[in-house]
Amino acid sequence: MDLMSGLDKFGLNPENINDLYDDDKVAAIGNTPVAATVQTEDETDFVFAKNITCPVCDKSFQTLTVRTSRVRFLGSDDDFRPVYKGIDTIKYGVTSCPHCGYSAMNGDFVHVSGTQIRLLKEQVAAKFKPRSKSVPLLYSYDEAIDRFKLALFSAIVKRAMHSEKAYICLKLSWLYRGLLEQLASDCRSTDSEEFVSAQKSEKYYYEQALDGMTRAVETEHFPICGMNQDTVDLLLAQMNHKLGHLDVASKLVARVLVSKSASRHIKDKALDLKNEIIKKIRDVK
Repeated sequence: MDLMSGLDKFGLNPENINDLYDDDKVAAIGNTPVAATVQTEDETDFVFAKNITCPVCDKSFQTLTVRTSRVRFLGSDDDFRPVYKGIDTIKYGVTSCPHCGYSAMNGDFVHVSGTQIRLLKEQVAAKFKPRSKSVPLLYSYDEAIDRFKLALFSAIVKRAMHSEKAYICLKLSWLYRGLLEQLASDCRSTDSEEFVSAQKSEKYYYEQALDGMTRAVETEHFPICGMNQDTVDLLLAQMNHKLGHLDVASKLVARVLVSKSASRHIKDKALDLKNEIIKKIRDVK
């Protein structure tokens, strides 16, 4: 699978990026479109257009932002993917300049150094082909995925830390999971090409996220992506468990359970995961 397929329509078409976390390689992009999805009308009640000034090209634009006071949190998946009533807030997690193409997760958008701005101007803005600059009522899953891929490309170009690139990949995986849920609610066949493609993409970006987050733990200081070590260890345990790496997941769970700093909530989740791992190992035997 091509790491950042579908971005050639923006004019960004470098060649053969196979290792997301090799900082010595030049970034690259491929071309597979994602199926469009139908959004619920209620979702418009939870977002509004916000004015932003791009730190790379200095032009102003509008981006859709979630009205946090309106959304209702329902819970989260085991790997911390948040679930809200009536809206997938992850779709609105990236700010993307429609003028120059620079994109980043909302909290990182304005935090770019002079060197990073130069790199972004040379490798993104100079090649970017603007599409529609009008702000839609909603971001569909295919639009959101494009925005996150632009953020991933920008992160590679500006030589972002492993954790930033990994977190973008994790959220891309979550977007594909949301897309799969959308397709299922639309009664799309699990054998359909778009369903199978989304499944492959979800797993692919999940693997990339696990790789990057594991490297981040080895090379960066905590907190990582706003999480302390116990939370990151539990996240990595859940991700390894989901991908079938039960031995690694077991070691991470054990580390959380003996940690003196881990909260009761984190330890309870770690214990639940430990029991799942034990059951899965027994089932295999």
